[in-house]
Amino acid sequence: MFRKDDKGEIKMAENEKVVLSGKIEDLPKIDAGMHMLGGTKRVVFGPERFWPTHVMRCFTLVPGGKAAKNHHPWVHWFVCIQGKGKFQIEEEIYDLEPGTWVYVPEEANHSFWNVSETENLVSLCIVTKEGDTDPLALTRGC
Repeated sequence: MFRKDDKGEIKMAENEKVVLSGKIEDLPKIDAGMHMLGGTKRVVFGPERFWPTHVMRCFTLVPGGKAAKNHHPWVHWFVCIQGKGKFQIEEEIYDLEPGTWVYVPEEANHSFWNVSETENLVSLCIVTKEGDTDPLALTRGC
């Protein structure tokens, strides 16, 4: 669909139809890694999809699902779009419901989890492209 030119810029490939809209649920599921217990991940935008410098991921946590506490050198921008949960940054715990946004500073210990017994917790999370990794797999992860 896209290719990078010799300067690293993303260009449309010739004779290919570019899909400019779609449903998140139709995007492929990607392994969310060791830090996401009971969760799935889909990449909405990123270096391979319209955004060369950042990645917008959609995380879905099943009832009782949790992202393990971790920290790393990049910031997060997080928005809850469905369900109810909790988000912890250092010692502070915030309630999550649709429309709640959270900013996570670099190196801040953080985690989030689904508090519902029946409904998924769905969120959008943006990081730099370097941040689209499993933080527990990093040597500095915790």
